[in-house]
Amino acid sequence: MNLLSIPGLKYYFWVGVSLILIFTFLEPEGVQGAGIYKGLTIWAIQISFLLTLLIGLHISLQKIHIFNELNPWFKLTLSAMLGSVFFIPFGFGIDCLFALDDCSALKNTQKMISEIMDESAGIFFSVTLTWLAINAPHVLQLNFAEKRSTAQKVHKINEKQTPPIPLPQFFSLIPKEIGTDILFLKSELHYVRIVTTHGEKLILYNLKDAISDLEKIEDGIKTHRSYWVSGKHIKKLVTEKGRKFILASNGQKVPLSRRNSASIQEYLIQRIKN
Repeated sequence: MNLLSIPGLKYYFWVGVSLILIFTFLEPEGVQGAGIYKGLTIWAIQISFLLTLLIGLHISLQKIHIFNELNPWFKLTLSAMLGSVFFIPFGFGIDCLFALDDCSALKNTQKMISEIMDESAGIFFSVTLTWLAINAPHVLQLNFAEKRSTAQKVHKINEKQTPPIPLPQFFSLIPKEIGTDILFLKSELHYVRIVTTHGEKLILYNLKDAISDLEKIEDGIKTHRSYWVSGKHIKKLVTEKGRKFILASNGQKVPLSRRNSASIQEYLIQRIKN
């Protein structure tokens, strides 16, 4: 995920602020009596670390083929559970730092493990539920696209020409330096990675909406839950270690899910006939 993206920063910033305020004023068990200022500090540290950890882990896991084959809800649950494993000792350390837990446990390995295990169940549940809630809009295919007042045009306007047909909204979000000759798209959490003949970039957009926009003017096919490939840039199907891929014109391999294998082969046959 491109954390330097302004829309992405705004989204997670306000999510983080909301969670900090909610937990501070609810005063869940373990921080009761800490006070507003101390509570704000504790939750600001923990939630900032947790959000960064979960986002980083989810993006890293997306590089694993098996992970990408999972249902989106399972993917989020898995990244949340893995994030919880890393977060538990950090959270325990913060509680000790602010005297919310018995720090003497740190001197006794067995006691420390027991303390951590006691808190694990609650942390696993709360972290998983929070992560699912944050990403529910993406899984439910809501549109995260920035609103633009004008769209990029196909041709320059000329007084003697008829008004040009505007490109779909998706094209107005593509950075000029990579052009619009798209090879394939890849979904990465709330983002879409656009790979063109001149480079690649991440933009804040929904893959479903991107495909809908693209297929208004360009032929292509979805090869996987997280991938779409332009038909004109498909060279051939390749198989490596039992897994099938689409070989794009730039030499990159795009994963092909088993359920899409037959439809892809039929699609390629139709392109050859036409």
